[in-house]
Amino acid sequence: MEELLRTLIMNENKKQPYTDERLSEKLGINREEVTNLRKKLNIPDSRNRRKPVILADIENIFKENPDISNRALAKCLNDKGYNIAKYAVAKLRDEVEQYFVKENSSEKIIMNEEENNNIFKEFIGSDGSLKTQIKIAQAAIQYPPKGLHCLIYGPSGVGKSYLAELMHKYACTIDIFGENTPYFEFNCADYADNPQLLLAQLFGYNKGAFTGATDSKKGVVEMCDGGILFLDEVHRLPPEGQEILFYLMDKGKFRRLGEVDTERKSHLMVIAATTEDPQNSLLLTFRRRIPMTIEIPALKDRTISEKLQLISMFFNWESIRLKKKICIREDVLKKLLIEEWIGNVGQLKSYIQVCCAKAFLENRLLGKDDIIVTLNSLTELPNNINKNKKQIEEIDKTISGDLYVFPDKNSYYKKKVFQDWDIYDKIEKKYIEMKEEGLSQEKIVYDLSQEIETSFRKNLKEAATKFVSMSEVIKIVGEEAFNITKEIYEYCKSKLPDLEEGILFPLSIHIKTALERIRNHKSILSTDLVIAKQINTIEYNIAQEAVKNIEKYHYTLLPEEEIGFIAMYIKYFQKQKKETKIGVLVISHGQVAEGMANVANTIMGVDHAVGLNLNLWETPEQMKKRVIEKAVEINEGKGILLMADMGSLLQIGEEVEKAINAPCKTVSRTDTMMVIEAVRKTMWTEESLDEIVHSIMEETGKNIFSSDKNIKRKKAILCLCVTGEGAAKILSQYISKHISSSINGISILEHGYIENSDIAKIFKKVEEKYEILAVVGTINPEYEKYPFISSEEIYKSYGLKKLRQILKKNELKENNILSDVINIDTIFITKDNIFKDEVIDNSVQLMIEKGYVKEEFLLSVYKREGMMTTALNNGIAIPHGGTELVTKPVICVTKLDKPISWDGITMVDIIFTLGLTENSKKYFEQLYQIISDDSLVNQIRKAKTKEEILSILT
Repeated sequence: MEELLRTLIMNENKKQPYTDERLSEKLGINREEVTNLRKKLNIPDSRNRRKPVILADIENIFKENPDISNRALAKCLNDKGYNIAKYAVAKLRDEVEQYFVKENSSEKIIMNEEENNNIFKEFIGSDGSLKTQIKIAQAAIQYPPKGLHCLIYGPSGVGKSYLAELMHKYACTIDIFGENTPYFEFNCADYADNPQLLLAQLFGYNKGAFTGATDSKKGVVEMCDGGILFLDEVHRLPPEGQEILFYLMDKGKFRRLGEVDTERKSHLMVIAATTEDPQNSLLLTFRRRIPMTIEIPALKDRTISEKLQLISMFFNWESIRLKKKICIREDVLKKLLIEEWIGNVGQLKSYIQVCCAKAFLENRLLGKDDIIVTLNSLTELPNNINKNKKQIEEIDKTISGDLYVFPDKNSYYKKKVFQDWDIYDKIEKKYIEMKEEGLSQEKIVYDLSQEIETSFRKNLKEAATKFVSMSEVIKIVGEEAFNITKEIYEYCKSKLPDLEEGILFPLSIHIKTALERIRNHKSILSTDLVIAKQINTIEYNIAQEAVKNIEKYHYTLLPEEEIGFIAMYIKYFQKQKKETKIGVLVISHGQVAEGMANVANTIMGVDHAVGLNLNLWETPEQMKKRVIEKAVEINEGKGILLMADMGSLLQIGEEVEKAINAPCKTVSRTDTMMVIEAVRKTMWTEESLDEIVHSIMEETGKNIFSSDKNIKRKKAILCLCVTGEGAAKILSQYISKHISSSINGISILEHGYIENSDIAKIFKKVEEKYEILAVVGTINPEYEKYPFISSEEIYKSYGLKKLRQILKKNELKENNILSDVINIDTIFITKDNIFKDEVIDNSVQLMIEKGYVKEEFLLSVYKREGMMTTALNNGIAIPHGGTELVTKPVICVTKLDKPISWDGITMVDIIFTLGLTENSKKYFEQLYQIISDDSLVNQIRKAKTKEEILSILT
């Protein structure tokens, strides 16, 4: 029984795992026995088995769309094969935000950070562009009972095999595999044209199975039992070869070649790799058995920082191999970074090996001990040069000197730290240049003091993103520099209790470089440059005393300029007293507001914006009360910027202003970028509330309304031409004449492209007074926000028809009253096979239970069905009963995954069960308008959740 349970769970749909109830049905035992057996085998329940898979998918979705609503997130997940409701998604979302999205979290979800660092940190990009891929790899390994089959795809040479090796290495550290987990690599290309040999190698063979089989032999699958099988170049397997693996992956069973009666078992995890598009190169049935996919991008798509890390690492490996220090000139580094390596990481590694060999020979002939890699050391490059101007500029900013690597692991990192933080060399070069230009000493002092401050702040900003342990700091700077720094910190801390420990890392690096310059008899900078802005400050006086103590006990004389630098560090690393700020309150219908506020706070490194999610079922009064309470809570006296996701929330601003007795401005149609900008401006600028609102409007180019009252804008059709006088006017007149009955209360405006070179500003100006329904014109403005109809289309019947449909949809939306008769409880989504009778029974039973209709209503529905069909031509049915049996109007909606026969001829997949009275004509007319619109019907068919269907209908 244990083996059967293991097999069932191993082969279950990982996105919809078996519940204990379902397992009991399949095994023929009761549910309690299944639960006890599962616990005995240390197998989690269905929710926890699904969790690693779904969390990885949620994070992937977040990466593309961090502001996605819970409803849309549920839809995305259900599209991927899950069956999950919105409330469950909300809980999982909280977990993702708690564990995955929040950087530097000390908690665990799949494995602790220490294990992650020890294994996957070797894969460059694991904490950057490949962070998501690494988490998916971890999730695949963690999944019980023996991991999830996984497909790694990407161009040749990106590190697919290396990632598979690291996944095995990681598997050896967790309980479900163990430290002696077998690992076999199998290159499918070797057997692409020989299925017989493929069978023999994979599954083994018995003596006499074929000519030459003199002994029985185990195959890779048998030797890999309980471990991981890596199938490289899996796309080279012919369809027959892929099919051979189906049974093994499904059942965990196989036969050796030549065996008939004996069936062997092997429970293993398959990691497959391919350079081809899986959709085109692998059978669908094969892909379905591999639930986890990991894409590794080409080297040209990686960040400059990651490319530099790879280059540094490969040179470091050569340094260790040659046991010599290697210097790589700046122009060589830039050349390597600007090249687009078609063979990716593998080609780059090989090229660097050749360069080092050539440089080694050149320097040996010259009698030099160290190796210097110059442009002459480079062999002919493939010459696939990256011409992206932005990346070239980034390379120039990143590379600011030669790179030195030493024959010990990660030495290049130490050298780079000191290069980045050596303010002296940068300023010294700048000082000489300015002297040669003949600038006055006063001008030089002013400009260089600005340069020092800029470099200083840049270094500290980088330090804030590095979380380095004290042991790592000591390794980088040495004990002497660290001890001096620690004594300075402890003395200053005794005088300034708000001084933060974060000062230790950057200040110790600075002290290290200063000591090296002193010992090499290099001059520091002119006193005026550093001291000018610090002298006579509290920080300067405390730093001066700290330096005196250092000189006294360490016999190290630090120049006066160092006191100025230390004062700058002290000033920067003191906890700032909180100043009153303009509050930022983000509000939305649904679950969006808190998400936007959290993302903005995380990116800006603060905790300032506050999100408030308003429930859809709350009354306007309840919403207003909650917003006012939250505004009063966060108000610091300078006012509040209210950021809403819908125009309907604008009217709350005036009430908030009265409650907080301070200014309140409201902006509508808020997105995450706007919230980020609002946080930046309220935290780090002195702009007033009005100035912030105005600048957000200017910088985002969004349609934003700043108002304290709910502004009802007129609806309009916008006619565009070059001047706004010619074709636009003719179009306006033509539309007015031919669809006059459809444009009651709708303005037709004429504007020209010559009004502003930025088309977005033309739209923004119009949007201040009008709600644009459609754009008609001679040239497509390519403004995706609004539907566009060309003048050529308008002068033909289908263009006017298209415009009428747009206006009709708007009217339908404005006057929608179906929310009176349709709610979330009256909507059914059925994925299983079902019959017509069941659809009607389920709908009417709900109506009876809720008191909408009398019990006799069900019989009247069937009587009408017997008299005539209620199926329409577009796959919709509208069963209904007697109006006299309805106590309260209601419409039940059922959406089927698979169409069913309604009357023996017509197939339907959307059913509206009508419980309407004689006075319900308005509801039926509204419904009929919707089901007559093919685009709305298609939206209902595509909907995955009840909430989506409700939003379409109401």
